[in-house]
Amino acid sequence: MRKKIRIILKYLQHFFISKSIHAIHGPFIYNFLNSILREHSENIENIEKLRKDLLIDNRIINILDFGAGSNINKNPQRSIKDIAKNSAKNKKCGKILYNITKYFQPKNMLELGTSLGISSTYIAQGNSNGKLYTFEGCPATAEIAKENFLKTNTDNIEIIVGDFKKTLRHELKKIKQLDFIFIDGDHQKDATISYFKNCLNYSNDKSIIVFDDIYWSKGMEDAWDYIKQHNRTTVTIDFFFLGIVFINNELSKEHFKIRI
Repeated sequence: MRKKIRIILKYLQHFFISKSIHAIHGPFIYNFLNSILREHSENIENIEKLRKDLLIDNRIINILDFGAGSNINKNPQRSIKDIAKNSAKNKKCGKILYNITKYFQPKNMLELGTSLGISSTYIAQGNSNGKLYTFEGCPATAEIAKENFLKTNTDNIEIIVGDFKKTLRHELKKIKQLDFIFIDGDHQKDATISYFKNCLNYSNDKSIIVFDDIYWSKGMEDAWDYIKQHNRTTVTIDFFFLGIVFINNELSKEHFKIRI
């Protein structure tokens, strides 16, 4: 209950101090926001149909949590419909991820935290010419995600299964360069900062880094503050439920809170 009250208060605070995109004057950020928030997202009906199917899927799987785990259900045995309800990214978030990869057309995309594969599918279908490497700690969840990639005919995804602490560095050496990164796998301060630093080593000035649930806990807020102040970070955009980071040296350091 305390966590829910805290998040509600944080949201209200964000709502009153955030701005609409029409208050943004810089052309690069305005055009980016206008595109990802206003542009119609084509071809997402198959993803939302998949979501509806998952919301009535009664199969029970054993969950292996390496990170902070669920705020709602700590039971290691969970139904797929409960995971789809409580953990899958909602349609608004999915459309933003889809539009970001559609807008920038990143070649190598990375996701930490596959879950059932809803967000993965949005990211990968936004740019079918790129490849998404998605990391999932739980083998049972990863198997369901693989099923879902087949159902949506999303064939530009490679899923890597195992503890991120063991898999990420090894796989990054093989991927070599990251153009888009979505970090949604471990809602703890130290882990989030560590993943950020590891991914930075393989990023370029045009890379985009997106963080999920930046107000999920005090630790995640602290991690977000650290990332905002990092010397490679130039522009950040805070949507409350998502945080976007640019490391483009052509941009002046600036932080935006955007109401959507």
